[in-house]
Amino acid sequence: MTALLEVRGLHKSFAEFTAIDGVDLALPGGGITAVIGPNGAGKTTFINLLTGKLAADAGSIRFGGAEITRLSASARVHAGMARTFQVTNVFPLLPVEQNVAVPVLARTRRSLEPRRRFDSMEDVREEVRGLLATVGLGERAASTAAVLSHGDRRLLEIALALASRPKLLLLDEPTAGMGAGERERMLERIRALAAQVTILLVEHDMEVVFGLASRIVVLHQGKLLADGSPQSIREDARVREIYLGEASVAPAPTTAAGAGAPLLEVEHLDAGYQASHVLHDVSFGVARGGVVALLGRNGVGKTTTLRSLAGLTPPWRGSRIRLQGEDIAGQPPERIAARGVSYVPDDRRIFPDLTAAENLRVPLLALKRGGWTREKIGALFPPLATLWERKGQHLSGGEQKMLAIARALMTAPSLLLLDEPSEGLSPLIVRILVEALAQIRKEGVTVLLADQNLMFARAVADRALVMERGRIVYAAERAQLLGDQSTLQRLLAV
Repeated sequence: MTALLEVRGLHKSFAEFTAIDGVDLALPGGGITAVIGPNGAGKTTFINLLTGKLAADAGSIRFGGAEITRLSASARVHAGMARTFQVTNVFPLLPVEQNVAVPVLARTRRSLEPRRRFDSMEDVREEVRGLLATVGLGERAASTAAVLSHGDRRLLEIALALASRPKLLLLDEPTAGMGAGERERMLERIRALAAQVTILLVEHDMEVVFGLASRIVVLHQGKLLADGSPQSIREDARVREIYLGEASVAPAPTTAAGAGAPLLEVEHLDAGYQASHVLHDVSFGVARGGVVALLGRNGVGKTTTLRSLAGLTPPWRGSRIRLQGEDIAGQPPERIAARGVSYVPDDRRIFPDLTAAENLRVPLLALKRGGWTREKIGALFPPLATLWERKGQHLSGGEQKMLAIARALMTAPSLLLLDEPSEGLSPLIVRILVEALAQIRKEGVTVLLADQNLMFARAVADRALVMERGRIVYAAERAQLLGDQSTLQRLLAV
């Protein structure tokens, strides 16, 4: 029987390293296959090669029995491939139904027909309604994509991919950044879709992988390390060593740092975007040298809180933010940064065309003051120590995350704001991050982080603040965070 997808001897090198090194894979039609591996294993590069976003240096890709190695990305879509991306890729200003209409019109070659309005294309509207029902967004058809939750945007992106009527659907970390409720909803949709289309997914969440896939392919350093059933992968000692790791993260040792005088005091913080009121009377303090975690489901206001503290989302009138006793509410972000606040966003925002070493130099040039040295950063994040001359765009997601934190430390911050630091990281990189945060606090840096990973928060934080609908509804010291399971389950659905 001819495989739906057949890859032979696939290679891809960038100037300074080999990302994919001789991968062979045969994928029959039907079912769900997961591609896993540590950060930097080559997973996203592999997906980009399959879909034509990158051109292979050597090897062949056959799809449906036809050679597609040199076909463009659009030609592969027409051949029956569709994909989603790590970073959600939708049209935020268009209504949900018009988002899906765009690929439907493209497939039927009516994208450039200005004489007809979408409202009059009943066949297109019917297909769009069917696709939205398939992903569970039928009731959100008229909503603007920008107002959807993170989980709903991911579902919308899948609807866009399905509009091309693919034979193979490639999903790149479909549950990244989701809370437990949204993740379960996504898993239900993916299971249902597997009856209609072959699915190949890249994912770091092992609960997702073992709950969905009937076959798991493991990549390591660009090579295929293992390929088999979920049970055989669980039992593979090589896989456990390089990727799966322990089931949980060991907590960092407690210190007295979290009980000092307040470095940051937030009172009656209100903020939002235009007419959208996101934060409601948020008040809390962060002790000098402490680590505090903001927890909560997606959309509760964690990121907006960090952005308000960094000056990127100005707080509304009446809000008070004091840093070392000085009111910084409403100050521009560059002034707040100069005062010692450094913000690492969830999407990292490194400079892709600069090397890792050049990325570290940028804050030194901007603020004209020195922070941590490159040697000190290399000791903190050992994987970076051999990658200084590699361009940002050629780093894995985990390596980019470490580089973004390292760049923030180069400003010698007194307060480090981390947005979703553990998101999308393999267990090995999470352990490195836990150890790094312990060292960062020893250096006297105060940390406020927003995350959805309760295990990670338990490992690093002295104190946790749980948000719900833009308000802080629960505060817990470390002992409570480790023990109050019923309350945390109710608030976080963990």
